[in-house]
Amino acid sequence: MRFHPFSNLNYKVIAMLTVVSCLFATFYYVSSSVSTYKCITVKRTPHDANSYKSFQPPPYRRKEFDDLTDAEKSALVNASLTRSKELIAGIHRRCRLSDVQPLKWSYNKSPLPRLLLYRKSIKVLYSSNPKTGSSSFKKFFYKLDGVEDPHGVHYPRDHYERARFTLLPSEDEFRANLIIGAIRNPAIRLISGFRDKVLRKHQMLKKSKKENISDFELFKRFLELGYYNTTQNSWFVSNLHFRPQWNKMLVCSFPYDLLIQYENGNMDIDAMQIITNTTHIQYSPSRKYNGDDTHSSGDIAYEWLSKLDQEHLDIIYKIYALDYDILGYTKWGEAEFPFIKSD
Repeated sequence: MRFHPFSNLNYKVIAMLTVVSCLFATFYYVSSSVSTYKCITVKRTPHDANSYKSFQPPPYRRKEFDDLTDAEKSALVNASLTRSKELIAGIHRRCRLSDVQPLKWSYNKSPLPRLLLYRKSIKVLYSSNPKTGSSSFKKFFYKLDGVEDPHGVHYPRDHYERARFTLLPSEDEFRANLIIGAIRNPAIRLISGFRDKVLRKHQMLKKSKKENISDFELFKRFLELGYYNTTQNSWFVSNLHFRPQWNKMLVCSFPYDLLIQYENGNMDIDAMQIITNTTHIQYSPSRKYNGDDTHSSGDIAYEWLSKLDQEHLDIIYKIYALDYDILGYTKWGEAEFPFIKSD
């Protein structure tokens, strides 16, 4: 029999202590989060307000599918796939201009994006890119698995391992899938990742509380750290939430059918559900919608970017130079921010 160090302890006592600890930690986190963000006021020019209105994801349920005719559904799908095809063509063109040659993807020889989630039942292959709505997509998969309320539940690691291809299906099966990925404005994605992985989880936050540093000042320090530390230990190199998107998503070569621009991607999600006949499943909302956040990363990004000096903005632009060059995203202050530039 395998020895277990806790085999003789009272599990009821352990469980009670665990619950009490979790409740205390939750109270501490919630109270500190509210105190951090409750005083934020976002000021925008009329132009910024118009851009932000388009950028901000609309209310959770975008379409009442039962109210759409078959012709309207078909038109929506065609519009989404056409827009995605044009987006991918623009990216491939910029790959050539950036001296990053688009490689013809080979089923047998080419690398894969860093994380692929596969659902054979609906013939969807999803290339997960952190901070581009990937948690919502994973929770959509959860609902396909029969979990009715995946709120607050993280996709299990064993799902990751099973979904990550070690042996690809046949080439015919592979090509039969709807292959989906998503991208996001690098600056806003960076701030979203910073809030998630630093403010909520990292030791740097504890130090900042002792030093009474604001979240914005901590973000500036984080940028400086990323700029000067280019080793493998740098979060901008080792942490997938901060690593540039173009390379890990293989946007110059991988055969995406639907590449979603996060800033205006709701139509694409609708199209995906129509294509896969999953319109009966409600797509998972954002953290702000769920009440997990008092402000969206869009709110915070507009305020912080407006306060950053040019030196710190240039750090972002240098770290994500190829993301900007290849994906074609606008920078802060440009007319179409935060969207991809019009060709």
